[in-house]
Amino acid sequence: MNILPKKSWHVRNKDNVARVRRDEAQAREEEKERERRVLLAQQEARTEFLRKKARHQDSLPELEAAEAGTLSSRPVDLFRELLEEGKGVTRGNKEYEEEKRQEKERQEKALGILTYLGQTAAEAQTRPPWYQLPPGRGPPSPGPGPDVKIKNHLDPLREMQKHLGKRRHSGDDGGHSRKEKKGSENQPKE
Repeated sequence: MNILPKKSWHVRNKDNVARVRRDEAQAREEEKERERRVLLAQQEARTEFLRKKARHQDSLPELEAAEAGTLSSRPVDLFRELLEEGKGVTRGNKEYEEEKRQEKERQEKALGILTYLGQTAAEAQTRPPWYQLPPGRGPPSPGPGPDVKIKNHLDPLREMQKHLGKRRHSGDDGGHSRKEKKGSENQPKE
């Protein structure tokens, strides 16, 4: 029985394929519209920011010129302050920044995130992974090892000897055997 094509939920049904294509096209259009709105909003924000900055920059040279008493006709130099302060060099504690960079690098190396160009992940680690290390063959530990203890504990011959030893010790009561004990119990006491 081939009833699958007759089911309304079948994925290869022509109606369902058309519906999926229509939904995908609609989703693409919505995504394009959303991206267009985002770009428009970013562009408007940028132009507004630049307008405010330009108004602020225009008012500053006029104020400076008014204070100096002369109107300057030279072009606006946007990077003059940076060049006067330290020639574009940022100020800060260089030693602290170097320590932070080294600490971050050390942490990334420890996690395996930081690798250099041409370096494999195994080379980046400070020591090889556990599965590449040879098995530990250090000096033998004092006393019997865990295998010997287990073997001695589970040894059937040792168990037999232990039980025989108990039997011998319980049987040592002056050289009398069991039969003699039983016979002595049946005799009347004097």
